[in-house]
Amino acid sequence: MEDGSTLAPFSYGGKRKGRGLRSRARGGSRVLRTMLVCVCALCVVGGFILAAQFSSMAGIYRQDGEVQVVGSKWPAMQTSEGAIAETTTVGDEVKTNRRRLVSRIGFGSCTSRVAIAQPIWSNGIIPSDIDAWIWAGDIAYTDWPDVNCAKNPAHVHCNCTRDWLRSNPDSCLAGDVAHARLKFEEQLSNVEYIKFVNFMCSTSKENSWRSLDLSSCDRPILGTWDDHDYNWQDGDKRMPTKEEQKQLFLDAIGVPAHSPRRNKGRGLYWRHTLNEGVSGREIDVLLLDERFDRDTKPCHTRRDFCKFTNPRKTKYMWCKDFLEGGADGTGSCCKKDDLYWHGWCKLPQNRANPAWDQFCNPKSSSYGFADGNSKIFDKNSTDEALSWSVTDQVDDANDSSVLCEILGPQQRKWLKHELESSKAALKLVVSGSPLISNPTEVVCSQARKKHPAAYCKCYDDFDCFQPAQRNLLHMFTTAPGCVVVLTGDFHFSDIKACHSYKWSASNVGFGARSLCFSRWLNSILSRC
Repeated sequence: MEDGSTLAPFSYGGKRKGRGLRSRARGGSRVLRTMLVCVCALCVVGGFILAAQFSSMAGIYRQDGEVQVVGSKWPAMQTSEGAIAETTTVGDEVKTNRRRLVSRIGFGSCTSRVAIAQPIWSNGIIPSDIDAWIWAGDIAYTDWPDVNCAKNPAHVHCNCTRDWLRSNPDSCLAGDVAHARLKFEEQLSNVEYIKFVNFMCSTSKENSWRSLDLSSCDRPILGTWDDHDYNWQDGDKRMPTKEEQKQLFLDAIGVPAHSPRRNKGRGLYWRHTLNEGVSGREIDVLLLDERFDRDTKPCHTRRDFCKFTNPRKTKYMWCKDFLEGGADGTGSCCKKDDLYWHGWCKLPQNRANPAWDQFCNPKSSSYGFADGNSKIFDKNSTDEALSWSVTDQVDDANDSSVLCEILGPQQRKWLKHELESSKAALKLVVSGSPLISNPTEVVCSQARKKHPAAYCKCYDDFDCFQPAQRNLLHMFTTAPGCVVVLTGDFHFSDIKACHSYKWSASNVGFGARSLCFSRWLNSILSRC
């Protein structure tokens, strides 16, 4: 997603807003944003979670466009919750160390396309005295040119041979590892960001924080990536340099060289437990990777749009690949959701098929997976449009997946296991892409003489991948404990929640009209 020019106010709308770190940061509690389930990150100050009191929404209220915290209702906001005593034996000497107890967590995403001042770290985040920080993506815009390509089309950053990866002037640097390294260095060298890391890691005074495991700091720094630090705007699994880019990103957020997150052939998803070993206070942070194994957008999400646009315009050149690219020349778009979810699964007679749960039921434990022996159509079917076996449609790289993926099969299995086996009362799932936007149709291509207007229901988010979205939501609603999703990418703040009982302004602390509900969530927060 692209960044903008000001620090975003708290918003309950559905439209994307270009907001960035370019404004002056507000100090103290005025920059606090508390966001629950399907949080849309608000540039670097995404929000603050009060983990110790998270099961209640009392004490939060909306006033003059700001969300503030009532101190008396949130004791965790006043002072640190304390520390954990740890003893280690070195020879005959017993040493006692005190590890900070995490109670207040800051999170956010989306810095800036170009090098600018970032006073938000010193003016907002450090004074808030957080115990941990979570990056939800776009720590740096590694794919972005250093010039305005509209004004400098001949610049080396803007003048490249067009292909499926570099479809317009602003994407000429997609996949360029050398440029990505410079953009990461630009962010890591930012004076205000250095102050922030030094605040989080007291040991950085003795050793350069570039050499530290930032997840082991006295105030841990964790994170995952999104499209811009993946080095390709709205990028997917086809990115040719994703292994190299993964190493650069993990270097940038201080992940040790020996971490399994660096292993070849897998995304950088991971579980980190805060307050580990402290009974009743553990917090599992599940960092998702939504780029490494992400499919292209499902065909139906942009088919009409691409048919009705002018492919000669540079900003629409990607449509040629979407409709006519790919190995077989029928388009690079993901076809599985059209074939199964919007096709075979819609036919009532197929509910009796033994493969129904695998292909059509997001609530099933077997959903989304099929082996080479699974068949939903007879090869001898008289309907040629439906005469294939699943092996003809399954993408080998996606390990027998039968849906258009964001996480990929292996990560879905991992996430399901982590959610079900977690003993932590609070589980924070960190998603670079919004889990639920406001899925109302918008005109994404104006009507012309020969073509009607084209409508789109999603951006670069889970709304485009509905089967994967519903399967993920089902995982959350059936997991033990309280699951909260923190998301990045969109440059405004948002709260989405749906309870199984009737809401009122009195029981949530907000005016009823201020809340944005989603019918799909169906009880996530009511169980918290």
